[in-house]
This record gives sequence, structure tokens and C-alpha cells, in this order.
Amino acid sequence: MTTGLVPLSDLLGEDDRMRFGGKALGLAALRRAGFAVPDTWVLPVRAQATAAQVAEVAGHAPRWAVRSSATVEDGHGLSYAGMFRTELDVPAADVPAAIDRVRASVRSRRVTAYRRWARAGARSVGMAVLLQPFRPPVRSGLWLGRGLATGRLEWVDGCGDALVSGAVSPAWEEWSSRGYAGGSHDEVLASGGRAVGAACVAVQRGFGVPADLEFALLASGLVWLQFRPMTVRMGTGMAARALDSAPAHVVRGIAASAGQATGDGVWPRDTGDERWKPGAVLLAEQTDPDWVPLMAEASALVTAAGGMLCHAAIVARELGVPCVTNVGRPALARLAAGSRLAVDGTAGTVAVVGPAAEG
Repeated sequence: MTTGLVPLSDLLGEDDRMRFGGKALGLAALRRAGFAVPDTWVLPVRAQATAAQVAEVAGHAPRWAVRSSATVEDGHGLSYAGMFRTELDVPAADVPAAIDRVRASVRSRRVTAYRRWARAGARSVGMAVLLQPFRPPVRSGLWLGRGLATGRLEWVDGCGDALVSGAVSPAWEEWSSRGYAGGSHDEVLASGGRAVGAACVAVQRGFGVPADLEFALLASGLVWLQFRPMTVRMGTGMAARALDSAPAHVVRGIAASAGQATGDGVWPRDTGDERWKPGAVLLAEQTDPDWVPLMAEASALVTAAGGMLCHAAIVARELGVPCVTNVGRPALARLAAGSRLAVDGTAGTVAVVGPAAEG
């Protein structure tokens, strides 16, 4: 059995998943193909590192990213997007405690709910941990591919926490087989004179699959933080935008997960709110992965902020739950006022169709 922290090897392949986890395999594949990834050390599944080993590695940088690399993570069937813990900007002295917290996240309620809904079976989940020197990014983003030359790019300034959590409405671009097809800004996101969207397409073509990618723009250039094959096909089309001509009872947002559903709108205060009831439309300003148990019970999901690539949208697509994001907080409050809602995750609309059912 591998013991202690080891540098990420370019030679890792699918046969190494049960020791090094899916995220490590994705990074190894990126590096093997010539794409830039951060310096990475891996603590394999069930391996223990001595305090001296951790201190030696942590001495390479004052701040660290401590990332999950579970055995079930980043596979072809389920992404486990955001299910496991990752900690950013960790002081070197706190790395051992962060490793323990990341490993403990395999037993979280959200992972249990996700696996139950996905019928993932009783197979145990192992957790390897990745250590990477933390360098504050200028911008951070995600890409989800629709085809080898098409996909959607979303990004924010600084760290990507706000993007993946759905706390903000990100900048975005759509890419077609002809290249850039439109977006929220007049100019495309670029690094070193090359469009980041084009770089994402190059990764997909290199691996021959539509990909789910995470990246950061550092002062030194573009680095890749994650590669995994797409698990669920994403819908097509630009982000829906608020229209002044829309009927008063219709709210427009971003079509984040396809499908239609009707149910009473419920805006819980937290995941333990007694007002929640299975089958309702879950309303939230944003969701983090702790909301997965409620998402799995919801007929649909509507959020005030977020884009098509936040965790709520990705998990909703995997669960098959219609989802509309970025409707705005005032609209969310109107939807929560005792209404029965019809959610169209394909069109990006939420309509008030009557009063909520009594009781």
C-alpha cells in the first residue's frame, strides 16, 4: 500500500482510481497531454502521512488548496460535483486539520442523499486528498461541453467559490462549432492572447470527449484544476434574459436543467426547515451541496442567483430535476408568497398558476 504524500504522477490511469481517486486521475491526464496544472501532492486512500511529511510538503508554500479526490468522483457516470469538501487558502500550519475534514466529507448527509437518489449501491467510498500551493487567481471559471467543439463558459473575478456555489451571476460565453457565439461581455475571456473558450475546446478535442473543466487565470497564465467527462447532456441556447414584455405572472431566468414540473413554491430558511415538503418547488437564494437532500425530494429548483454551471444546476441535471437559476431575489420573494408554480427548466421560466394547496 502507498504510504505518505507522493507527487502527482503523469502515469496514473483508471487502474489507479481506488488508490488516488478521480480528481487525481483527471489532473494526471491533463498534465500527460501537455496542459498546465498546479504542482500537486497526493495522500492516497487510507494512507497516513506523518507530521514531518506534511510539514515538508507544506513548506513549499505559505498557503494551500486542500482538495478531495474520492474514488467515485469525476467518473463517466456521476460527477459528485461539490459533494465532497475542498478548502482553499489554507495556512500551511492548518493543512493536517484540513486533510481530516476533507476525508470526513465522505460521510456527510449530502453524499448519502446523492448516492441514495443515484442508486449508487453499497460500495464504500475512499478518499484521497490533493495538496496544491494556493495562488490567488485573477479569474476563475468552469466549462461544460455539449460537443467536441461546443460548450458554455462561465467565470468570476477572483476565486471560483462564488461561481460554483451559485452566490453570484457569472459572466458567460457560448461556443459553437464556428467558435465564439455570444455572451455577457463584448470581449471574450482570454489568457496570453488566446481565448479561454478556444483552450477548452482544445482540451475536449485532445481527449475526444465533451468535458467538465475547472480553470484559474493566475498572473502567470492559465492553469487547469479539474477534468472530467460530461455525465449529463446540457441543454442548448443562450441565457434567458428578463423581458419587459413578459406577463406579470411569469419570471424569467437561466434554463439550467431541462424539464417541466408543477408544485407549491417553498423557500426554506435552512435545510431543516419544517415548512419543507417533498414534491414542492424548492426556492433558494443559492444552494450549497448540503441542500442535496431537499433537491432530491423537490419537483423543481429555482434560485435567485447562479448560472448554468453552478453546483445546483449540475446536480439538478444529474438528478433529473428541472432548474431555473438567476431569477433575482425580488422575483424569488414573489414566487414564495403562497403560490403554486409551473417551472420550465427548458425555457428558463417560472409561472404562477394559482394559490398553493392548503395544508
